[in-house]
Amino acid sequence: MAKKVDIISLNRKAWNNVVEKYSKSKNDSFNPLVEYFCNELPVYGSLLDIGSGTGLPYAKLFVERGFNYLGIDISSQMIKIAQINVPSAKFMEMSMTELKFENEFDGVFSSYSMLLLSPELMKDVAKRIVNSLKPGGLFYISLNEPRVKNADLDNDVLCEIMGETMYSRAYTEEEIINTFSSLGLQRLKIHRELLNSEEFGVEHMMAMVFKKVE
Repeated sequence: MAKKVDIISLNRKAWNNVVEKYSKSKNDSFNPLVEYFCNELPVYGSLLDIGSGTGLPYAKLFVERGFNYLGIDISSQMIKIAQINVPSAKFMEMSMTELKFENEFDGVFSSYSMLLLSPELMKDVAKRIVNSLKPGGLFYISLNEPRVKNADLDNDVLCEIMGETMYSRAYTEEEIINTFSSLGLQRLKIHRELLNSEEFGVEHMMAMVFKKVE
């Protein structure tokens, strides 16, 4: 599963297939870094949401906050539901591996989308994200940390979620910081929570906000 086309195709199919189940899940709470991210962005700032899903809860929040919002998602079925849930938002079917924006956004937001990437793809997408940000722009990322220390993170990366097989990998704090600091981002905040849901089970969530050095 190291090849880009394999991971992307597998996850696109999986998320298209689970869209009905996922859209019924309760997902209306925010960790403190989401509010921090919003408050640090300029008024009416431009915002790219990577992995916008059904549009709930984040697209709705960002539109209500007045941001110039664009949500992208690999799943065409997710996009269809998002357009119904948040009709005033702009959505585009696109893989994060296809990002080609240059200095366009005040903020880039990624909630639980980049754990769908292999380490090789993570590095590539990280460069694309940094290129998308304006100088001084903010990047929010949340994903899962390993459940145990010193685990082989590239073992058992194929998992079953809501009845579908998809690629999903945990990342350490060190991996994320090294990836983005080497590209000129400075970490501002970090937050951790232990989450538990019927759809995803127990998750060791880690969220960070970075700033692109001007």
